[in-house]
Amino acid sequence: MTALLAMLLAAPLEVRVLEREVPVRVHLEAARITCDGKPLGKSVDAEASVRDVKVGEARCTEVIAGDEVLVTVKDTRRTYPGRVHVSLEGGLLRLLNVVDVEAYLPSVVSAEADGGKSAALEAQAIVSRTFAVTAQRRHGKHGYELCDLAHCQVYRGKGEASPEAEAAVKKTANQVLLIGGIVLKPAFFHSSCGGHTSSAMDVFGEDGAGTAVSDVENGAPRCAGPELKWQFEVEKKDLATALSVAPTGNALESLRRDSGGRVLEVRSFGKRFTGQQFISLVGRKFGWRSVRSLKFSTSETDTTLRLEGSGTGHGAGLCQQGAKSLAERGVDARGILLRYFPESQLKPRP
Repeated sequence: MTALLAMLLAAPLEVRVLEREVPVRVHLEAARITCDGKPLGKSVDAEASVRDVKVGEARCTEVIAGDEVLVTVKDTRRTYPGRVHVSLEGGLLRLLNVVDVEAYLPSVVSAEADGGKSAALEAQAIVSRTFAVTAQRRHGKHGYELCDLAHCQVYRGKGEASPEAEAAVKKTANQVLLIGGIVLKPAFFHSSCGGHTSSAMDVFGEDGAGTAVSDVENGAPRCAGPELKWQFEVEKKDLATALSVAPTGNALESLRRDSGGRVLEVRSFGKRFTGQQFISLVGRKFGWRSVRSLKFSTSETDTTLRLEGSGTGHGAGLCQQGAKSLAERGVDARGILLRYFPESQLKPRP
């Protein structure tokens, strides 16, 4: 293991948690809680005030609780390994969980991939670990690395992980994907590729692990299942509202696709969008499962647009449903990763 890789694997992650709860008040329980370095009790209520964080009569720039913290925000109770840092941001409380990579991963693997055989969970653990240790720039401008949502990886803290996920993380401890056995790049994953994956460069404009590969076996996608195919129909005027354009001209034209069949660029009512811009704007308006992937075809009437697609998610990297299928056939984690990241190697070797 190189010194740089060892350093990355040993460095704690900074994960923003519970942001979706819009916290203005939080209850903390931990063995040690401090206000700007001064000890508080083991059970405190912290509130957002105009200029700082209020804990009883104390006024704090930062409250730090650790080394294992029970956090309650409204009706949500979660226990986080490591430390939780609480500070003020825009009138709300910002909660950062500073946590070791290996302690972070069981919750992620459980939330993202539970239900598969051990090989699929082990493959997910390696991909998620690679993603985590390359995430320094993910939210860098906001002062932390990862969020706890699907934008990064779903994370719910200690106690939310299954025994199978715990075992997968332990078995693959410290293993990451390296391109050519040397270069560390972000590794992505998604639910269902629909028969062909895409490169991170095509989907995100980001240089990540994994090339576009066919994932068809015996004439059918490995991720075949009840949710492989989907449809979405929308009134043109409503689509135009979602895209902030006038509803004139063709509702949707595919301008460019990648080798996996995903739409990389579209024109809607005369305005160009990247595929990711289009799916993001539509998702905000109509729900994130309305257009489930960029692998779709279109048809129009005078008033409506209809999309027919396959797969779920961005399509880059590991196809989770395909990985489950391979695991059920007896393929081990290394074999699964070789399918979706053919140019990569596991380091360090077990």
